[in-house]
Order: sequence, then C-alpha cells, then structure tokens
Amino acid sequence: DPDSYEKATLHCDLLVIGAGPSGLMAALVAARSGARVVLADEDFLPGGRLNAERMEVGSLDSSDWAAKIAAELRSMRNVRLLTRTTVVGVYDGGSHAALERVSDHLAQPDLHQPRQRLWRIIAKRSVLCGGAIERPIAFGDNDRPGVMLAASVRSYLNRQAVLAGKAVTLFTNNDDGWRTAFDILAAGGKVEAVIDPRSAEDISHLRARVGDVPVFSRSRVVGVRGAKGISEVCFVNANGREIRLETDCVAVSGGWNPAVNLTCHQRGKPVWNDRIAAFVPGSDVPAGMRVAGAAAGSLTTHGALVQGSEMAEAACTELGFKVSRSLVPDAEDAPVSISPLWHVTESKSRAWLDFQNDVT
Repeated sequence: DPDSYEKATLHCDLLVIGAGPSGLMAALVAARSGARVVLADEDFLPGGRLNAERMEVGSLDSSDWAAKIAAELRSMRNVRLLTRTTVVGVYDGGSHAALERVSDHLAQPDLHQPRQRLWRIIAKRSVLCGGAIERPIAFGDNDRPGVMLAASVRSYLNRQAVLAGKAVTLFTNNDDGWRTAFDILAAGGKVEAVIDPRSAEDISHLRARVGDVPVFSRSRVVGVRGAKGISEVCFVNANGREIRLETDCVAVSGGWNPAVNLTCHQRGKPVWNDRIAAFVPGSDVPAGMRVAGAAAGSLTTHGALVQGSEMAEAACTELGFKVSRSLVPDAEDAPVSISPLWHVTESKSRAWLDFQNDVT
C-alpha cells in the first residue's frame, strides 16, 4: 500500500455524532454555552437530509439553514468540525474511534498527505445524531438497475439536479416516500404512477398534491421487467389484477430504520417502536451518551431540532455549563404514517434483501 495513514487524539466536552438537523442544533447549543465541541459527520457537507429535501427551516431553505449554522460553528474557536469522518466505535471512559477520509476525494493529494486518519476522541458526554436509513420493500427482481430507494432519488434530484428516470414509478407504504413524487413533479419531471399498499382513505390527503398522476391504493409491486435497465413495472391492484406500466425507474420506500448501531456497542439492546415500525435505542445506551433526532425515532425535522437542543442542553448542564436555550426554528412536523410491509409475497421471482451482499 503506497498510501500513508495517521493516528490522532482529541479531547472534548461534547462529541456530536452526525451533522443533520439534530446534530447541528446540538452542536450549536453546546458551543454557545462555552463547551468544547467536536462535530463529526461522514458527509463532506454538513446538514444531512436537509441538503436533500425541499423544505424550509425557519425562513430559509433547509440547505441554506444548514450552511448558515455550519458557518457559525466553523467560526467558533471551541468547535472542531470533522467532515468525511465516520464514528465507528464507542468504548469505556468516553472513548470513541472515528475514521476521517482525508484525501480520498482529491485527484492529486499533497505530498505526504495521509489518505486516512484514525481519531481517538475522548468525550465527557456524547449526543448520537446519526439519523436513519431508508429500507426497501422486497419484491421480485428488485436488484435490477433502476430500482432505487426513494430518498436516493430525491438526493440526486435536490443535491445534484439529476432526475433518476424519465418516467418514475413510486412504490411506498409511508407518507415520507410521497415526497419523491412531489419533488419530481416540482422539478418538471414525470411520475408514471404512485403505488401504495394502504387504503384510499389513508392516502387521501396526499393524492391532491400529485395532480393527475395515477394513484393505485391497496396495490403492491410484484416485479419489474427489462434487461440492462427497467422497461416495465408489474403490480397487483386492489382487485388482485396484475397491471403493467412502462417505466424506467422504480423509487421504493419501506420506511426508515434509526441508526442504532453505536448504541449497541456496549451490549445495548434496541427496542421495537410500533409507531414508526422500526427498532429504536433502548435505555441501556453507553454511559454518557444521549440520542436525538431520527436516530432516536423522531422522524420529523422539527422533532429532530427540538431533541438535538434538549439533549445538548442536558449534557452541558451536567458538565456545569450555563446553557441559554436556543430558539428552535420552525420546520415541518407532519406525523409519521406507515403501514408495515416487508416482502411482497405475490412475487414469483427472487427478491433481494441485502443488495451489497446479494442476499435473497
């Protein structure tokens, strides 16, 4: 291996893991109290989903609000912002391991610049704001190119101004997935259809926002057709009849799983939450750790902002800092609505659960 690697150590009062809405709010509250703060995020751009959604925080676009808060944090001498950095371990005594990708993104790294840096971060307290991971719905041949997670389709659209398909079909069992259809239509793209296994009554408040786009309630995708890409999607409607539609992209959303992995590093056990149909951290998280935002099961932007502020305030108060409560900006606070669906049993061909490791 011709590359070089470094090890380094950081000490802080509060480590904030994740720079989404809850993480930015937690870091801001703690930093304004005078605490030494380390904010670590795996992306190069702080903000998390705020950079991939069309919404407002306060009076600003969500991405602009994230950029504003990140700029304030960078200007503060008691804050260390580590981008491209993934916290990978939580150990005794407030010790954390984090991997920073220093030069992987550079075409020509500087001479003697390390490729990666392994940080040992020793924090008196931590707030986990690692967000959540969208999960798919398993159906036949769902490993074909063109089958994508709905949030990924939105990310390409709102972060890179790229439409994932010329005629996108949405398959979702939750309200959040519908954002993908709303954003595509707002950008001038085409939504071929929305397929939702819930009843017409459950999604009536969403239908008006997609205009004349066909909406199929009580329906499930059973497969796709195409060789090097998708040409058709096949689904079963409320009457049990199989229907085929021409499409080149299927955006799928089966709900969101909070990123609970770091809460389990010292034998913590997640608990099931029926409201969001996912596991959330239990009460036995590592000592000194608090969890906020989507990682804690709060899947609304406003809820994430509130929890980030509250968890940072509690941690800093324990450490003896005087905290002035920051005004939490207004943001969307729509209730979570989901009907759990894991596998479309009507599918006749193989359905993939783990795309990375080819598990059916």
